[in-house]
Amino acid sequence: MAREVWDAYDKDGNKLGFDLFRDEPIPEGVYNIVVEIYTITESNEVLVTQRHKNKLFALKWEVTGGSVLKNETPEQGAIRELREETGIEVMNSDLNFVYSYNYKNFPSIYKCFIVFINKEKTKIQLQDGETIDYRYLPYNEFKQFIQTDDYVSLLRERFYFHEEQFDTIIIR
Repeated sequence: MAREVWDAYDKDGNKLGFDLFRDEPIPEGVYNIVVEIYTITESNEVLVTQRHKNKLFALKWEVTGGSVLKNETPEQGAIRELREETGIEVMNSDLNFVYSYNYKNFPSIYKCFIVFINKEKTKIQLQDGETIDYRYLPYNEFKQFIQTDDYVSLLRERFYFHEEQFDTIIIR
């Protein structure tokens, strides 16, 4: 299997002109871009997926996400990750940008998007080795669920930091 290759960025999201590789240390002051996609139904349910037992945060629940690959834009990465992990096909125009977030002591820039889907017309297809289950949670239940140990804690922190923005976009 080929190694996953990422573009290197500075803290402001400017490309630095060299590559980073999954599972290799990232130099200080250098970042990769990670996308997170909140998939929302017409009745304000949030799609969450359960991580494979062999992944970091094994068997925890999360929204869709992953690293942006070399030469991808964050939007292209979000579209690819959503298709790979859930089988959901969207276009660039379906992505609603929510936030960009940098951790001070973590070498990733997080770009978050929301997509709206028609649940009845959407068939979920989980990715072997990545996701093992899925469920739709009403938005208020989702907000309670992410407080539990069953949810990936780092995602919870970013959600709460931007909760007002989510409320504005999701509760329409």
